[in-house]
Amino acid sequence: MSTLDFTPIQQSFADNQSPFYFVSATNFNLIDMHNWVNNWTDITFIDCFEGEQEHVLVPTEYAHPVFDELEQINQYLLSHPEVKDKIESQAKIAGKKHPGHALFLFFNNYLEASCQDYKLQLDLPPNDLVQEIDNKITTTEIGNQAKVPSVPNCLEKVDSYACLLGLADKFNLGSKWVVQSAYGDSGKTTYFINNEADYDAVADKIEAEDKVKVMKYINCVGTAIEACATKTGTFVGPLLGELIGFEELTPYAGGWCGNELYQKNFSDEVRADIHAKTERLGNTLYQRGYRGYFEVDYLIDLDDNDLYLGEINPRITGISAMTNLSPFCQDTIPLFLFHLMEYSGQQPHFSANDYNKLSLEKGATGTTSQLIMKYTDSELNIVTEAPVSGVYELDENGQLSLIKASANPTDKTDNPNYAYLLRIMKTDDYAYKGGDLGILFLNSQITQAQGKALNPNAKQWISAVKDAYITRSLTTEEEALVESYTRPTKGHE
Repeated sequence: MSTLDFTPIQQSFADNQSPFYFVSATNFNLIDMHNWVNNWTDITFIDCFEGEQEHVLVPTEYAHPVFDELEQINQYLLSHPEVKDKIESQAKIAGKKHPGHALFLFFNNYLEASCQDYKLQLDLPPNDLVQEIDNKITTTEIGNQAKVPSVPNCLEKVDSYACLLGLADKFNLGSKWVVQSAYGDSGKTTYFINNEADYDAVADKIEAEDKVKVMKYINCVGTAIEACATKTGTFVGPLLGELIGFEELTPYAGGWCGNELYQKNFSDEVRADIHAKTERLGNTLYQRGYRGYFEVDYLIDLDDNDLYLGEINPRITGISAMTNLSPFCQDTIPLFLFHLMEYSGQQPHFSANDYNKLSLEKGATGTTSQLIMKYTDSELNIVTEAPVSGVYELDENGQLSLIKASANPTDKTDNPNYAYLLRIMKTDDYAYKGGDLGILFLNSQITQAQGKALNPNAKQWISAVKDAYITRSLTTEEEALVESYTRPTKGHE
């Protein structure tokens, strides 16, 4: 595929003797990494594979408070006796020359300290720095520093609709707006305001913030791209289209719900522009002390073709699986391996510039996509039947037909009629509005109309997955039991 030789990197990780642990609710974000990195273990709260995968540790569940965020799940997992036994036993086998490494999707200061207690190297930037960069207000400032413009906006306190109107007039933001809080997950704190009624519906959330980002509404399509900031430069992966707010997939109007790699979605000029901007952002992040993996959302204005910075996510993200499973990364190496090299002190024997030329040339080849499927009904139910994780096709009635139960999305090969389902919500779980049903990986296009609509292929697969879930209403006793419970607020972004 290329003149670059990836064999030394592949062999280095195949021979790895240091234990690596990815700790998260599921292994979705780094689902394929065990096939590339020897001694890799996913430590998860949700059993997506019926307990049959050696590289996945799902510790026996014991009584715990209701989790409000992923950091709490990770704290529970890392303090679990079975996890402690696993880490200690592997440490004895690996020895002092091969210390263990920990990775999280979301983490905090407590988890940083826990890694030190376990003598694990945390292969992530300091949490305080991550939180600083993750602030959407800071994102705008970083973009300005890297000469990557944002959609016309202002960063101000909003305490009324009249205040919003005044800011829109002062900063020339038009008559429709997108308002974002400093932090948020999968679009849950992104608000589309067209009139006073829209504002009143979310006024309590907007006015509770010290400062929000008020953006001019533009007719746009979203894109997403991941990169890795290292001492030798910023390595940039394939550009993906992004799905936002499709009601078949998410109950949130600004909610991320899928991605698509399809060469005809973007021109070579757009890809080159986004690559260059992403390199500049990565280099700027590195100057601020940030090392490793990050993701950038860009918005393409369909009316004038202007390109704007949307968000910077300083972490492993919801497109990490698709990036690393892309045909380009599977034919070379997963982009995430550059992150692991940065934290292990290794350096690739080729430059970031040479890699990025190849990524720009070959990254758009092949057609892959993912659908992030959430439970969209308002009524709280209980799941009585759920599909297993594995490779599927659609039968003559448009229903799921299991080809192979599997923990490997690559088992779907490149057959456009096959899809891989990572089942998240399982039998006996509560089915609640916004809960993750599963993630569907396909070898086919899923959008039409410049990415503004789902095509019939996507809709057929969505319908089939939803039909595979059977639920029932709660009993009176069950309703009383859950009445005081809070629901999770973070997904897999």
